[in-house]
Amino acid sequence: MRKLLLTATALLLVVLGSAPQAQERWPEEYWNPKPLAEDLILPMPCGGAMAFRPVPTPIGQGLLADRPAMLGQADAETNYSEYLRQSFIAGPFRGADAAAPPRYFIGKYEVTRDQYAAINAGNCSAASTAGRLPQADIPWHEAVVFTTRYSAWLARNAREALPMREDARAFIRLPTEEEWEYAARGGAAISEADFAARNFPMPDGMQRYVWFQGTRSSGGRVRPIGMLEPNPLGIFDILGNVSEWVLEPYRLNRVGRAHGQAGGMVARGGDFLTPEEQIRSSLRIELPPLDRNGEPLKLRSLGFRPVLALVATSSDQRPAQLRAAFEAEAQTRGNASEDPARLLDVLKNETPDPALRQGIERVGAALRTAQRERNDQEIQAIQSQIAAAAQIGRQILLAEGFAELLGVFARVQAETVQAQRLLAEDQGRIAAVTQAEIQAALRRQQERTQQITNTMARIEAALRSQAEGQPARVQELAASYMRTVLAVGRSADRLRIQDAGNIVHQESQSQNLQHLPELVRIATRHMVAVSNGNPPSREQAMADLTNALRPAPQGSGAPAQRR
Repeated sequence: MRKLLLTATALLLVVLGSAPQAQERWPEEYWNPKPLAEDLILPMPCGGAMAFRPVPTPIGQGLLADRPAMLGQADAETNYSEYLRQSFIAGPFRGADAAAPPRYFIGKYEVTRDQYAAINAGNCSAASTAGRLPQADIPWHEAVVFTTRYSAWLARNAREALPMREDARAFIRLPTEEEWEYAARGGAAISEADFAARNFPMPDGMQRYVWFQGTRSSGGRVRPIGMLEPNPLGIFDILGNVSEWVLEPYRLNRVGRAHGQAGGMVARGGDFLTPEEQIRSSLRIELPPLDRNGEPLKLRSLGFRPVLALVATSSDQRPAQLRAAFEAEAQTRGNASEDPARLLDVLKNETPDPALRQGIERVGAALRTAQRERNDQEIQAIQSQIAAAAQIGRQILLAEGFAELLGVFARVQAETVQAQRLLAEDQGRIAAVTQAEIQAALRRQQERTQQITNTMARIEAALRSQAEGQPARVQELAASYMRTVLAVGRSADRLRIQDAGNIVHQESQSQNLQHLPELVRIATRHMVAVSNGNPPSREQAMADLTNALRPAPQGSGAPAQRR
């Protein structure tokens, strides 16, 4: 019996000794060298991890609501490929705050060699400095295989870490062109003007944000992830370093829409061999699936970054809800005699000829599509006017703020004079008992004090000079604000104004401009009041705007303003 126990113990020790040990976690600097708030971190095999960034997509109400985005760039050299086109985008995930806009998640960095090996290699190895380089030299289909394998690993080993909606959990895939470019441009975190620019704002110069060709930047070689500054959404190296595969095939641009022929695969963003003047958010290149030798195409300057996605029908109830949402979207106001599309439905149901019924159905579909496009354009116009009114309100606050600024300045100046008087008294007492060197030092201190006094006087004069013109400017801005409020309120119904206002409010929260979210709410409220037949007076409207300068009282439950 004792011999049997010893044998069993020996076997157990062998088994335990041969069991795989827990893999040591990679140091964070290898996979997330610049941590940011709101990073979503997902684990990987071999002790690794991958960081993702949220991309908010402010939209209106309804299951079929999405966000229009004008992508591309007008340029005679590249219009056939990159001409301006209207696209639509919507994130599938909601944040912890129910009022926050939906979002999708995109890789914070390009997939690194270490991360690629963790999913595809049979054996784990420690993270390395060389492993921080982006994984390149892989064909499109191998990038797709990586996303599938990573999704499967997460589903088996880290299911609870995946964001979800209803019954569905996220999975990994390559980004669509719309998802990639919307994120590359900065999304809702920047103004419409900056979004439409050639590149996202780069106040310190492109070399601080992009690895491009030349000795001023990449020096002709790929660089480790996260060494430069991110774009406004906190995404690193999305332009330059390595180009990035996207999900769908290439299509030409037929003056604002995709051409009917699908071609090869698409690489976005440029790379370390792209000249600085060619770097742009709209840059897209078509590549064949095979090289000249018939092998899958792979380039040392071409990698990828994934997104987190979700199935659209995320629960058993979703299809029925989507059908209802579609029917509601397709309906137009008015009765059948006023609505051509509904009238065609009546005619279709009363027509026995199948060919005629089919023709009527196509005409009705075209009419509903045109109506939906008009509705979208109307909502976008209202959004632009609400945003404009909020910006006018912000200018009013800046103008009104001069009076308060002058008051603060006067108090500071009085306190400075008092401090100077006390200093002079102290200097007099000290001078009576000190040597000549100390007296000289005190005289130099008096000279510096006089310089400060003179500088403050110049600042006060400049402020007062600028403040003299503020009353007239405030009146001009107030008139412009009221014109905008009245124009929108008289031409749009309350629900559309509220829907557009919610979208602009979500956008303003992402832009991090002081007072702007509250000003958007105020402008929306004024427009709704006009729509309801109760327009505010100019005095009341200005008082509402000025109140945005004052902090909410404690315990009021008012939302905190982003600073």
